[in-house]
Amino acid sequence: MLYLDHNAASPLRPQALEAMLPWLRPGAVNAGSQHRAGQAARAALEDARQAVAAALGGSPRGWAFTSGATEACNLALQGLVRPGGRALLLGATEHPAVAATAAALAAQGCTVETLPVGPEGTLDLGALDAALGRHPGALLALMLANNETGVMHPLREAAQRARRAGGLCFSDLSQAVGKAGVEVEALGLDAAALSCQKFGGPQGSGLLWVKPGVAVQPLLHGGHQERGLRPGTEAIAQAAGAAAALGQALADLPAQSRRWELAQQVLDAGLKRLHPRWQLHGAGAPRVPNTVCASLVGLDSDLLLMRLDQLGLQASAGAACAAGSREPSPVLLAMGASAAAARSALRLSLGPGQGEDEAHQALRCMAAALDGFRQAGLLDQ
Repeated sequence: MLYLDHNAASPLRPQALEAMLPWLRPGAVNAGSQHRAGQAARAALEDARQAVAAALGGSPRGWAFTSGATEACNLALQGLVRPGGRALLLGATEHPAVAATAAALAAQGCTVETLPVGPEGTLDLGALDAALGRHPGALLALMLANNETGVMHPLREAAQRARRAGGLCFSDLSQAVGKAGVEVEALGLDAAALSCQKFGGPQGSGLLWVKPGVAVQPLLHGGHQERGLRPGTEAIAQAAGAAAALGQALADLPAQSRRWELAQQVLDAGLKRLHPRWQLHGAGAPRVPNTVCASLVGLDSDLLLMRLDQLGLQASAGAACAAGSREPSPVLLAMGASAAAARSALRLSLGPGQGEDEAHQALRCMAAALDGFRQAGLLDQ
């Protein structure tokens, strides 16, 4: 099987497993305990935090381990936005972890405004300026790389504009870390979230970074763990695995990025050769190099994905969190795609070690699938 669904989850890296094993075997203890075993666990946790800060910037104390990016996004947004307080501005192509949290805040009486994107999926900076004029001091929530299209927003510029208006900037970095250079302070962020499974860390692990001096109200109450921001016994194995995976992902990035770039070019051109009606989404904008999103209007994406799976290619129709939904992709609709195109989207996302060979293999599977649909009268020539 050829697995090209790494934007949903990238398999656990061997380095992450190796780092986790000592904390999964009998004898693992609570990092809050005062005995030697507990202090060894505390040291491992802080070593992981130091490694994350060295890789992504910011003070180690600013990084908190969470159960995933969804929890981290909720912590940041609900901890910074309150009814009667600062407004929340978000891009129209945000992940549901942000968009659904924004909807919940709006239902509580918070001021929330969604900002449009252009046809290639990048934020309309003019619309941002206008919104900041209406809501000075607002929190801007803007992802760096989109999970469906791979399109990268002008995050640094947007954060600067938010700051000039007296506001803050939060970013979901989940799809950018391990695929592009990321440094939280250089981007001008005040808070950031990410999912560790996207770069080969353990599932059920995430990170939240909060800039010193930015006050985030916790969602949960209990112990003092993670400076009280995320109380509960720390998962040492998850933290160790996440840090090891992150370090390996960044060490591999220069060479791997070039392999992905070549594969992306092969896929972009190859899909158009297979059928002229393929629509590439966001191909005219900066993208993370591992992602291709395209639609073949008139061909049901669920049917295509099932046939590709039979032929040995595992891919997705877009966001994994929306799997099974017959609603068109909100991301593609926001970019101006038709409902038919948004329902027929295919996402191919490469992972570690993959490149041109996997791109050509994917195109062979795609050619076989399309030939079968033509023969069955389900697709025109």
